[in-house]
Amino acid sequence: MAQRPVERWEGIGFRPDIQGLRAVAVMLVLLSHAGFAFAEGGYVGVDVFFVLSGFLITSLLVKEVFDTGRISIAGFYARRARRILPAASVVAVLTVVGAWLWFPVTRIEEVMQDAFTVIVYVVNYRFIAESTEYLNADQMPSPFQQYWSLAVEEQFYLVWPLLLIALLLMVKRVPRKLVGVGVAFSIAIFALTLVLSVFITEQSQSTAYYAAHTRAWELAGGAFLALTLPTWKRTPQAAAWALGVVGLGAVIVSALLYDNETAFPGYTALLPVLGTMLVIVAGTSQLSNPVSSLLGTKPFQFVGKISYSLYLWHWPVLILFPLALGVESSLLLNVVLLAGTFAIAQLSYEYIEEPVRRAKLLKTSNMWGLATGIVCSLLGIGLILTLTIGFPKSGTDEPPVDLEAVEEVDDLSEIETKLRDALESDRVPGNLIPPLANISDDKPTIYNNSCHLEFEQTEWPHDCVFGDTESDTTVILMGDSHAAQWFPALETIASDRGWKLISRTKSSCTPVAVRVDNPSLGREYTECEQARESVFDEIDEIRPTMVVFASSETTELTGFESDETNEAWLGGWTDTIGRVGASAGHLVAIADTPWSDSFVPECVDLNSDSVEACNIDQDEGVRLPERRREAIELQEGVGVTVIDPLGWFCYDGTCPVVVDGILVYRDKHHVTTPYMKSLSGLIAEELPKL
Repeated sequence: MAQRPVERWEGIGFRPDIQGLRAVAVMLVLLSHAGFAFAEGGYVGVDVFFVLSGFLITSLLVKEVFDTGRISIAGFYARRARRILPAASVVAVLTVVGAWLWFPVTRIEEVMQDAFTVIVYVVNYRFIAESTEYLNADQMPSPFQQYWSLAVEEQFYLVWPLLLIALLLMVKRVPRKLVGVGVAFSIAIFALTLVLSVFITEQSQSTAYYAAHTRAWELAGGAFLALTLPTWKRTPQAAAWALGVVGLGAVIVSALLYDNETAFPGYTALLPVLGTMLVIVAGTSQLSNPVSSLLGTKPFQFVGKISYSLYLWHWPVLILFPLALGVESSLLLNVVLLAGTFAIAQLSYEYIEEPVRRAKLLKTSNMWGLATGIVCSLLGIGLILTLTIGFPKSGTDEPPVDLEAVEEVDDLSEIETKLRDALESDRVPGNLIPPLANISDDKPTIYNNSCHLEFEQTEWPHDCVFGDTESDTTVILMGDSHAAQWFPALETIASDRGWKLISRTKSSCTPVAVRVDNPSLGREYTECEQARESVFDEIDEIRPTMVVFASSETTELTGFESDETNEAWLGGWTDTIGRVGASAGHLVAIADTPWSDSFVPECVDLNSDSVEACNIDQDEGVRLPERRREAIELQEGVGVTVIDPLGWFCYDGTCPVVVDGILVYRDKHHVTTPYMKSLSGLIAEELPKL
């Protein structure tokens, strides 16, 4: 028999200030996603939601303990299913359909995988995995991006009630003791996961941003307020006034001051989180204050009421509608689309959220609420399988490209002819290679056998040897992913000429002896310096016949002002050449290839009848031209063989993205393996005779 409580817990009831805080949170997110520069930090609205969720859910669970002496897990999940899943599932299903209709074929497979992880509530960890994949960095964002925060909350809903039940059993079902122990646990979770968030933000910002274990402290902050609710009801009016103004100000200021360069969440998330907590405390006081009164006004109440639907709908509307209309996204268009989203959200609230949440049948038994969640999930999975298996997009079942069948260009005049012909064509050939649908698979083989290192790796496997592995003529390819893109051509040359080719490439890791930052990791790229030094030592040991360098032109140098980076870069080249030159027979430097402003495969897919819209202006495509020129002069001045590939990519000031039926770029700036293979003869002529 459950012990009946001997004390009463009032709970919170309906709080207009909480509803108003929801409005603030969602409007910050909407302004940020629409592209308003002043609200670039509007992502802090999600932190506001996390604190509110921790506060509201814990309040409901604690009140249930005081009212009944227990927590019904089935009842809790049934209520959450009725409240969250119907609207979320409708948006997810329609987003799947919209993506299948309008999204570039290059992204369909990944988007469907995103949709599946949305349905099973782990999409936040999928985004972590995707964000650490360097070659995916420039792709169009997922239309399911907004679901990451819902996944974090679902993971909280899974763990927190079970933890409270365990604590309730530990205190022998005494509600008042549960509150005391719960306070201690919420403080511990807050402190420990905040430290974890700060540490992981320094190591990998994308992981810290999306992960539940680095966001738990924000929810724990709300839980702490719920467990200490009676204390805050006695807050003096003057204090409530001050706390409300300071708290709301902290949230707004963080949205205005933060941007995409802010190391977030980490310690910077304390400002919006503590600000939200202060506003909640101010509103808990039994005496009025201006901030709570402001949040209780009709505009805030209206937006807060539909905030959940607004949050769900706004992102797919912003992403899919420009594709459906065949227009470029812009601030003006986004404002119009968001205005329409308010109407959609109102309809979603009135005809999806409320009817399901208040349906008498679904309230009669927890089984019906749980069944609602199961049905929503099964419908989503069924639709994904139907579209991907029953109606596959054209090209998704194409076999891998046979690189041996790719014809090599004989000389410069032939490639110039192909480039000129490409500039005169406006249609994408039907037999384009590699197929757009399979573009994510188009990587040099060294990506598949771990011979190209990703960000946090520093040691290469022992078997990264290609060509004639028994040859006495050893060639080392060294550099970042812009060195790795030359591997298909160099492997062909090594096999033809009987060379031993050793691959030593690593993502974003230039061979230039400079310290660099890694924006994806959000910190100095120490792994690059460690890996680079190990290659230098290896070169000293094996004394190769030739070393081939290639690197993108990066501006992410550590410890230099913007006007100092060119000098530092040239000094780094001098150090690298001096370090390697004493041990290598020949040094070769391949200058960088052109860059596009857009993700080329997506652009080609969306402009199949006007592919010229995707071509690259040579002057804009060459990054840091002055530094590039000075680096070439420096290298040639000390006897390095320099290969400038611009003439193999551009003609008469323009760089076509489709040449002789071959897609030139697999993203914004990496060259496809078939196109590189076609250039094997040209680069072979430029290399020293060994």
